[in-house]
Amino acid sequence: MRSVRLDEVGPPENLKLIERPVPEVGPDDVLIKVAAAGLIYGDAEARRGTYFSRTVTPWYPGREAAGVIEAVGANVAGWKPGDRVVALILTLGCCADYVCASTKPRPLPNGHTAPPADIIALPDSVSFAQALVYIINFRLAHLVFHGSSQVPSGATVLVQGASGGMGAMVTQLAHAHGCPVIATCRRPVEAAFLKGLGADHVINVTHTDYVAAVMEITAGGGVPFIFNGVGGDTINSDVDALAPFGEIQAYGYVAGKRPFDLFRIGKTLSLKTFGADTFFPTPMWPAATEAMLEWFKSGPMIEPGVVLPLEQVVEANRLLDSGDVLGKIVLAT
Repeated sequence: MRSVRLDEVGPPENLKLIERPVPEVGPDDVLIKVAAAGLIYGDAEARRGTYFSRTVTPWYPGREAAGVIEAVGANVAGWKPGDRVVALILTLGCCADYVCASTKPRPLPNGHTAPPADIIALPDSVSFAQALVYIINFRLAHLVFHGSSQVPSGATVLVQGASGGMGAMVTQLAHAHGCPVIATCRRPVEAAFLKGLGADHVINVTHTDYVAAVMEITAGGGVPFIFNGVGGDTINSDVDALAPFGEIQAYGYVAGKRPFDLFRIGKTLSLKTFGADTFFPTPMWPAATEAMLEWFKSGPMIEPGVVLPLEQVVEANRLLDSGDVLGKIVLAT
């Protein structure tokens, strides 16, 4: 089969498409014939060698796969060949024609232990590419919005970097929850996209002071909730757009990391950080999964921004690095 491999951390050009054997199916494994693999920002960081855990080479990228089950191990119950699935596989290797997903914990090359693969049955009404838009980002957005922040219906929210994977999901969830949404973006095409997701106000931060705009929209009161996956300077300036007793949910730093100036603040507020591992053992994780399955049945579905063939994995990573793609980047086999 074809598989993507990284032998040395660095730029996208370090990725190679190689031939390797189809994985052997162990007694606790499910073999998936991959139709589409998703890329996330963490993949780019791991490729560059800047991820929070060391990238051990040779490294086989991809933790999101959608496709059809090809074979199951002797100990596997509940799955059969032919089932349509989408899966989160932390042992990686999804950028390939086939990937093995273990239903039991499995050791990783970096010394950590990966939990069992998160395999989810996919209804016929949802395409493989659509499923990859939602498999991680929808559930993480649900965790921060409904699990951690517990935003009440009708509360106004500000979503920073709203056209990104998580931001788009927070925007959809907030709109569905009856919350007025103020969304920030950088390009006109993003503004149109966000309006389509239900954003009530869109602020293009390339030429508008978003704090001033938020205060104007809220008649000087500020917003009670801010969801920030951007980081950089915004993590400090968000304070000025926040209502007293408001909450900032910080879950990303695509614009870089900055120290938070605690003593500049002249109001009472809450700052929450996000680590997905904290939520996995709690009831909030299955609740997020159930909400995603319900969304698959009736919610409006976002299409990926770019779908490229597997052999264009280098170009896909260039696009991922650029940050100019609107929506999910998917590799099709």
